[in-house]
Order: sequence, then C-alpha cells, then structure tokens
Amino acid sequence: MNVTFDHIVHYTEKPEEAKTAFQLIGFHAINGGNHPSWGTYNCLNYFTGLRYIEWIGIADFDKAKTSDNVLIQQIITDSHKGEGFSQLAFRTDDIDAAISRIQTKGLKPIGPFSGSRKREDGKTISWSMLFIHDEQDDTCRYPFFIQWGEPEEARANEMTPLMQHSIGTPSLSHIGMNASDLDKSLQKYCHLFDIPRQAVTESSDEFGAYSEFPIGNIAIRLYEEKSLTAAVNSALINRPFLCGITGMPENKIVHIKNAVYHFST
Repeated sequence: MNVTFDHIVHYTEKPEEAKTAFQLIGFHAINGGNHPSWGTYNCLNYFTGLRYIEWIGIADFDKAKTSDNVLIQQIITDSHKGEGFSQLAFRTDDIDAAISRIQTKGLKPIGPFSGSRKREDGKTISWSMLFIHDEQDDTCRYPFFIQWGEPEEARANEMTPLMQHSIGTPSLSHIGMNASDLDKSLQKYCHLFDIPRQAVTESSDEFGAYSEFPIGNIAIRLYEEKSLTAAVNSALINRPFLCGITGMPENKIVHIKNAVYHFST
C-alpha cells in the first residue's frame, strides 16, 4: 500500500493550551479551525514532509456524539478516559485503491467520509477519510487514511511557512504505541502494510524495549505494556503514547496533555 505518514491526532480538552506549550518551546504552532458538522475544532503544528500534529478538542459534545465519522466516535470514547494521543493518519493520493487493497487483505473498509474546515484566512480545506473495521480490541488500533482535496505539491508550497520554526528544522520521526499484545499488534500491522518480518528491528530506549518498523517514511515503535519501564497512563493501552521529534536543540522529554513528546538532536 503506497502511503505516506500524514499526522498524529492528540485529543485534548483545550487544544489551544497544547498549541501554546509548543509555541513556548519555539514551534510555529497555529490555530486550525472548526469542524461544524462534527462538533470539534483543532490546533496544528507542521513539520517537513507535510507531517503534523493535530490537537483536537470537542466544541459541541452533543453534535460530536451524533457524528457517523469513526474518528470522532473514537475521540468521544477517548474523552471519557482522559487526554492523550488517539490516532495515526496516513496520506494517499488514491483512496479508491486503498479501499481495494484493504478488501484484498480480508478487511472491511469504512467510508470514505468527506471532511472540511474553514481556515482563519477564510479558505475552506477539504479531504476524505477512510477507516478499517477493527474487531481486535486487544491490539493497537488500525490507523486511518486521508486524501486531501488539493495536490501535494500545491499544499507543500502553501504550507512551507508553517514548517519553519525558530528552533530550527525539526522532523516528526517516530511514533510509539502501547501494545497489550505486541505479537498480535505486530502481525496486524505487517499484514496490512506488507511489512516483511526481516524489516522489523528490536531495540530499547528510556521507555522500554520495542519492535520498530517503517511505514510511509516514519518509524512505528510497538512497546509491550508489561515491558514498559516508564509510567504510561493505562487509559492509553493499544493507542499511541509517544511522539518522537528529531532536529531539536537538545534532548529532553516533555509531557503535554497526557502525551509524551520526545525531543532529540
């Protein structure tokens, strides 16, 4: 499946506070916009390669509860457990081909769902989102797929100023997920993305031992919950808990809204 990493979704009660925390570090974090039909809103921080962090919050809980969008329903579920990372999104330029590929894997696609928001400058941004029906509650969530309404080159030209930060040229490099069953989660991701087992490497860091594999130009690290050496909120089981950002002035770990941001040089 030909995809590129797009963004990580971080649910928080007040996205603007996460945005401010990143601004104080030296990032060019911005307000995103409202999703009126979903009852949500967001703030954003872009990196090279059009990768970004989305801090999403609920503006209208009743509206969000009635949304048929799978991501919004996951956000509602996650909101009952507290703040933290919720989902990963991979970008595609052919969502119909992604649907066919998912089906050939014996999986059930859900969608696509159309989405849009109006930016502060008045421009309306549009996209389509595709999900996978997941019957495995004891494994890490499937990511979702997104196709933007504009060509990637046009988006990159327009977004260039948003990828420029006073601290340099940081890059969103890896995502760590907290797996209750590492082997089953690994099999799930390898099956979906055609990852050969020899491409999976084993290593460890200050958070514990992990299995790492590349998907869409980013590294995904699966940490088994029972092997974690750092305290991780149990509500984040089978969800991302760690976002790795390289190209920073110094090595440090920052906790923002119940999520771990690992900055490295």
